[in-house]
Amino acid sequence: MIEMVGSSHALEAELGVASTDPQRLIRTLRVFVDGDSRRPLSSASLGTLNILYFALMELGIQQKLLKEIAHFILTIDEPEAHLHPHLQRLIFKRLIESADDTQTVFVTTQSPHIASSVGPRNLILLRNEGGATRALAASEANLTQAEWDDISRYLDVTRSEIVFARRVLLVEGYAEQAIIPHLAQLHGFDLDKSGVSVCAIHGTHFLAYLKFCRALGIPCAVITDGDIHVDKKGEQKQAGALRAQRFLTALGEKGKPADSGIFVGGTTFEYDLLQASNRNLAESVAALKELATTPKAIRDIELWGEDDPGYDQCMSMIKRVGGKGRYANALVSRQMDLPDYLRSALEYVVEQ
Repeated sequence: MIEMVGSSHALEAELGVASTDPQRLIRTLRVFVDGDSRRPLSSASLGTLNILYFALMELGIQQKLLKEIAHFILTIDEPEAHLHPHLQRLIFKRLIESADDTQTVFVTTQSPHIASSVGPRNLILLRNEGGATRALAASEANLTQAEWDDISRYLDVTRSEIVFARRVLLVEGYAEQAIIPHLAQLHGFDLDKSGVSVCAIHGTHFLAYLKFCRALGIPCAVITDGDIHVDKKGEQKQAGALRAQRFLTALGEKGKPADSGIFVGGTTFEYDLLQASNRNLAESVAALKELATTPKAIRDIELWGEDDPGYDQCMSMIKRVGGKGRYANALVSRQMDLPDYLRSALEYVVEQ
């Protein structure tokens, strides 16, 4: 209390640090984020606000689990908006790992960061089939634990595009992944417009990926090398054709491999491409000469002239100039023809 005394009258006044009205007091409270930075929520990003909302919501649900409810279902629609990729993975890994008998979490997303962090068995794909939505669960794929582990390692953030694609073209390695989209564009196949993703599995173990795509209802095709070898009897055998037949048997499918979307080359992708036409031969040789750094390698290439150097010399030279990846990058800008089996594979996957 302050009392002010004047000549003719006295004035009394009270001083206080805040309103005594509880409601007004609550409205003056402020929440700050970023620790010592003490940023008010009004200046926080939308991503930060989303994280805070998730945390408060989960905290409230956990408190209710102790007293009021036995189980809750949490559904989150496209939570990746405005979230840094690291935060996307961190938050949703924790959500999945903390799930137990008291909670079920559904997340609808278009983020490969989230898809790569939750494990392939947890993926459910919604597809439009005949105007109706069909839900397909990856967990229905008949895979061994080793195959699940392989797919889990494969589906990193760059390869998780496989589960968002309308159609998938599975190939062996980087060379096919780099060159085939270029060839497709040259010859009138618009892979982006058709929703086709070209995915390299870096090997020939396609079976697990075929099962995975079939479980999710994703139309897919496979391109694999012929891999000719000489058996103990001195006879040439095409390992690629035998591989394709094993895939059909394991999938329980009949007919020709191409009928099930499995396309086998003659030898290897690089040499099949060189052999497809005279133009391809000239472009391939020019690319090799461009990459050659030693006088001997350049002379060896010049000795070929305009002739096919043969499989062994071709593959040896690719190795000498830096390997398949470097060679593939040199071919991407060149005008080349499509080998027949690649054209058939592209037609198959685009029409699915």
